[in-house]
Order: sequence, then C-alpha cells, then structure tokens
Amino acid sequence: MVRSSFAILFFIRESRVRKDGTASIEIVLTVNGERCAFSTGKRVKSCNWDKTKQQVKGKDEEAQSLNNYLKAIKSKLYQKEAELLDRGFIITAELLRDAYFDKVESLKEKTLFEVFEEHNREQEKLVGNGVSKATYWISVYTVRLLKEFVQQKYKREDLYLRELNLNFIQSFHTFLRIDKGMAQNSSTKHLKLLKKIVNLAVANSYMAINPFITYKIEREPVEIDFLDEEELRKIINFDTPLPRLERTKDMFLFGCFTGLSYIDIKTLAPEHFEKDNTGRIWIKKRRVKTGVLSRIPLLPIAKLILDKYKGGEKLLPIQDPADINKYLKDIAILCDIKKRITFHCRSHSKIFYLLNISELSTLKNVTANDLETSYILFLSQLCNIQRTL
Repeated sequence: MVRSSFAILFFIRESRVRKDGTASIEIVLTVNGERCAFSTGKRVKSCNWDKTKQQVKGKDEEAQSLNNYLKAIKSKLYQKEAELLDRGFIITAELLRDAYFDKVESLKEKTLFEVFEEHNREQEKLVGNGVSKATYWISVYTVRLLKEFVQQKYKREDLYLRELNLNFIQSFHTFLRIDKGMAQNSSTKHLKLLKKIVNLAVANSYMAINPFITYKIEREPVEIDFLDEEELRKIINFDTPLPRLERTKDMFLFGCFTGLSYIDIKTLAPEHFEKDNTGRIWIKKRRVKTGVLSRIPLLPIAKLILDKYKGGEKLLPIQDPADINKYLKDIAILCDIKKRITFHCRSHSKIFYLLNISELSTLKNVTANDLETSYILFLSQLCNIQRTL
C-alpha cells in the first residue's frame, strides 16, 4: 500500500458572494501536487468564515452544525482514500472526488438483492440462448424466498453484503426445510444459487470473502421409480372417455418412446423432423436445457400420437407441468400401478433406460432369449449402432 501526499482545504470564493452575503463552501483536494475542487453544497456568510481554521465562526447551533458537516466530509474522504488503497488503486485527486460521490463502482456498497437482481437481469437476456426458462425461474423464485426470509428474520427489505455471515445461510436452510416444507434436495438448488451469487460478489470486489464458503450443501440419495414393461403396457392399453386423461397419457407415452423432456416436447416443431435415405423419420433437436443436439428415431407409437393430433394449434397439446403430473397420478390409480408417476418418470421407463445404456452394458447384461434378443435389435436401432450385436 503506497500512501499518497494528500491534503484537504475548505474555502469560500469571496468573488462569488451573493446579494444576501453568503458564499459557497468548497473543497480543494490535493494529491501529489494534483488539485481538484468541488462544492460541499453548503453556504455561509462570508463575514462568518474563518479562513485560517477553515471553519465557520461562532458557537451557535447553526455554526456547530455546519462545522460538524465539514468534519464528516473530511472523515469520509479519508475513509474513501483507505478503501481505494486497500483495493490497489493509485490515488488521484479526481479519483478521490469520484469515490466521495460513490461513482467508483468497486467501492459502492452493494446489497444482497442488488447483486441478485443484477445476476437475474443478465440471465433473463440469455433465456433460449444457453439458459432455460426453468433455470431463470429458479433464480426468480430464490429471490422471492430470500425476501420472505429476510423480512421474517431481520424485519428488513434487504441486507448489505457485509452483513452476511454463516448464520445467514444456516437460518435460510432451516427456513426452506421447516417454514416452506421443502425436502433436502429441493432446498439444495436455492442454497447453491445463493452461494453462487455471493461468489460473484467476491469476484466483482463487492466483498472480500464468501462467508458461506465452509457451508456444505449435500443432496440426499434418492431411489428413482421406473416403469417396467408390464406397467408401461398398462398405460398404453389404458382407455378413458376423459379428454384430459387421454391427452396426458399420449404426452407421457410420447416422452417414453422419444426420451424427450417436458420442455423439449412443448417446443417440438415440424422443422425438427427429417427423413434419412431409407425413409425413416428422425427427430433432430437441440435439448433446451443442455443445448446438446439429439437425433432420435420416431418409433411407431410416437408417430401414431403425432398423427392423432395433426392439424391442431400445436404439434403436441401438452398440458402445464402441474396438471399433467396430477392427471398422471389419476392414471396410475386407474391402471393399478403402485408407484408415484410424474412426467419425469418417462425417462425411467424400461424402454428409455435401455435406450440410454452403453453398448458394453448391453452386451454384459442382456441374455440371449427371444425377448432379450428383440431388445438388442431395438437397442441397435435406437443407438444407431453400425454393427450387429
């Protein structure tokens, strides 16, 4: 830390005295011989100014108030000089003036929600271009949860970054688990995002260290239900007069036989289909969440579902996530399936599971009876394996 030659001078311009006899109190900053002047925003009668002591004459209330104000300015200037030196700045008179008026970005004291909103604005611009709507929604929802927590615990609208400590994230974790009734894995995504935001604040020099760095956030292992062949066949054969259940069944089966996620089915369009030189139809689409290009064969059941809804407003009229999961629960009951079915389960059906295992796993785990041989042939087509298994 290299300290500069630094001086503060208060003065009034006697050549600019108004008709009422007052003049503006101004400051001259001198740093290493370089000068910079600006007004304090206060005025005093020229006859009441002590040029030698650089303060207002008298001991009345008004004089004491003005002198205390000038002392506060001097104190803030010294504080800003120290902050600039701590951050490695080479002090100049103009830089010190800008720091006094909070125009030096790295010295502005940020609050938690200022940094969070700054992150979310940038993330919103990237929706559809590397960031999914679901990811952005999590960021927005985390802010809502944090605001509720801060209001409940601290009775405030926001907190300065310097006020954050380990107890903050511990209490927020408890708030999510107890007050909001979240499972451990649900609360994890909000806690990880909070740590990420504070890391960004550190990277931008808004704060010196991340107070949450030692707080471990761990997911609990979860046993994922998957549908076996018999259960999937029950859903395929499920017949209902209710259009909402019929549509839910079709969307779920389309997901099972393509492996596409909810958002990928919702954004599926005619341009995502192409024929190869044998006349076989493939879905060629970048995944919304990862941006990875997928090339998926359109199996007969999936094609039948597409043809069923041809001519509608959308390629596939998939319902909202909450509705489709609610209707899937009804379908499971009516099909006598003793598992909790959600749309996410479509990626854990036996067909999709087989679709995703590697060639090595296929050769290791699949036996040579007729049923399993048909699975191997099915796999060789789905995985586009160019040799006989």
